[in-house]
Amino acid sequence: MLSKADIKLINSLEKKKYRQAHNLFIVEGGRLVHDALRQNAPLKQIFLTESFSNNPDNKAIIDLIAKRNITSEILTDKQFKSISETVTPAGLFAICEIPRAIEFKPDSRKNYLYLDTIQEPGNLGTLLRSANWFGIIDIILSKNCIDVYNPKVVRSAMGAHFQLNIYNDIDLKIFSNHTKLGAFMQGDSINNINGKTLGPWVLVIGNEAHGISDKNQNLIDKKITIPKLGGGESLNAAIAGSILLYQLTASLLSDQ
Repeated sequence: MLSKADIKLINSLEKKKYRQAHNLFIVEGGRLVHDALRQNAPLKQIFLTESFSNNPDNKAIIDLIAKRNITSEILTDKQFKSISETVTPAGLFAICEIPRAIEFKPDSRKNYLYLDTIQEPGNLGTLLRSANWFGIIDIILSKNCIDVYNPKVVRSAMGAHFQLNIYNDIDLKIFSNHTKLGAFMQGDSINNINGKTLGPWVLVIGNEAHGISDKNQNLIDKKITIPKLGGGESLNAAIAGSILLYQLTASLLSDQ
């Protein structure tokens, strides 16, 4: 039975301070919960609507829930709406533990994506999703980025959270043995840069409105840009970051 205390706790997870206090975040939607189950994410509890549970199309997810032996509860549509943030709830909702923070030490065998004060949840989620696609599994966030476990970030990342290592509040200067590439409007064309011959690198994507912070600009080794062929003032952070990740990792495909 979904109690008032349960509803209060779940609704509180919309805010960062309560996510941090309880060390929990929200995972909502069939695809996201399915991905979390497949990746053995530390799900604490799952809530389903009667209609979702009875739909034969959802049998694979229902079977996974049973296999993982995770506490689950079937709710009426009205009860489900009391815990869902979305306008049209998908009928599946989970509470997941936030992974325990571990000390970060750069590895010279790895490349990294560093996000400097990204504020838009859609941009952060898309960058996580793109990094996962291009095989950059270690994501570094500066101190003032939006919370990576914000529900809108989680939804837009489409399951990337469960396949990435995400480190918060890390100073860029820790990457003393990596080439730090900064995304700028003016710089060397990304078309002339071979990610394979750079040695270990860190791609730095700055804030949507202000770009890379002054503090971090002083640490950039190479400014890079995406050549403009048509009109438009600029690309948004998520699109620019995704294009740069593609170009930097494209050379790695020749090894496969």
